[in-house]
Amino acid sequence: MFKLSELQEYTALDPIISEDCTTLVLVSMPSVKSEQENFYFSDSGSRFWPIMSLLFRMPARTREEQMTLLKKNHIGIWSIIKSCLRYFSRDDTMEDIVLNDIESFLDSHPNINRIVCVSHDSMRLLQEADPRAALMAFYVPSPSEDDLWYDSMDQLIPEYAKAFGIKV
Repeated sequence: MFKLSELQEYTALDPIISEDCTTLVLVSMPSVKSEQENFYFSDSGSRFWPIMSLLFRMPARTREEQMTLLKKNHIGIWSIIKSCLRYFSRDDTMEDIVLNDIESFLDSHPNINRIVCVSHDSMRLLQEADPRAALMAFYVPSPSEDDLWYDSMDQLIPEYAKAFGIKV
């Protein structure tokens, strides 16, 4: 395992949200690359944007296209964790976790009626933080190419389609 001295402090990115947002994608904590780029799912190995592009039949190669896809489909993205210590992007090393105030966030965005939790950690932490909000949550596997259980997008697409309420 890792020594506490090897863990670095990470702080969540600001949410990507609009007034008409009805679906919130909830991550545990953005990756190091996402933090460096100041944008969710910025890792070159992340399959999130290609999956979204296929599901919503919109281009999502550039940040501008990604923002357009989110806005047109009333989707926001945020992190359940406000800050933590961890070893690079490894969720299994997280310590000293401070959660974002998801209850107040949802109260200030009353149109959100679906939460898509990207990872077991984000779902578990949402259940701890706000059991009421967890009732409208759907779990999807991590889009990281490092996820050993889902080695192709073909395996991920049905999971994401179900969570977003899309028939494929």
